[in-house]
Amino acid sequence: MRNLYLLRHAKSSWDNPRLDDFERPLSSRGIKACKLMNAHIRKAKVKPDLILCSPAIRTRDTYIRISDAFAWDTEIRFDPELYVAGSQELLKRLRQVDRKISSVMMIGHNTGIEHLALALTSGTESKSLARMREKFPTLALASIEIKKGTWADAGPGCGKLKDYVIPRDLSGGKRK
Repeated sequence: MRNLYLLRHAKSSWDNPRLDDFERPLSSRGIKACKLMNAHIRKAKVKPDLILCSPAIRTRDTYIRISDAFAWDTEIRFDPELYVAGSQELLKRLRQVDRKISSVMMIGHNTGIEHLALALTSGTESKSLARMREKFPTLALASIEIKKGTWADAGPGCGKLKDYVIPRDLSGGKRK
């Protein structure tokens, strides 16, 4: 069994219109949400062996703000290909992960992260999947279990959505 965690970066700031998209930092709302997600990751015992992260400032900052929730020896790779990646590119990258690794987190951008989560979990239905299909906001975390095969075998319908959490769930809002 393999575990995949797909995390969209936290809310970014649009305050400085001169900044290139790649350079946008987190907003104060995004920073606050990272604290909540950090606590959730600890409580839920999310333990990736490998984190693949877009190198954009907002994804790096998201990782930095949640990083102490992970084991000290968790491997992190900032992968330039994840910055503009769609779901097919993300899937291609996932398929390249070493078969010895049983748990991966990808920290990236929409729409790629959302579409990958939906593709991998197609063919099943649950309340969480319906929520995820409705919206994949900033700092949403999809936890997907892949029961068969290696990362190289990952594809549409290979996974089951185990959990789907958004910042509102962590700040006292109700899960639908």
